[in-house]
Amino acid sequence: MYSTNSNQQVLEAIGKLSEQQIQIVLQFIQSLQPKKISNQNSTTFDPLANFVGAINHGNLAQQIDQDLYE
Repeated sequence: MYSTNSNQQVLEAIGKLSEQQIQIVLQFIQSLQPKKISNQNSTTFDPLANFVGAINHGNLAQQIDQDLYE
């Protein structure tokens, strides 16, 4: 994936950083790694998911433009 030369350059650059800068780099690297999902079969309950598209029908959408711009 990465060449040994690139790895060596990264290690040399990190070696020149302060401890605080190394912590920042480590946090950044961790943010780049994909998040692991503990249980892919479980779904999280999202109460707003039931309302997606609700403005297309029902009382919520009736005269919405007039109500917003009065």
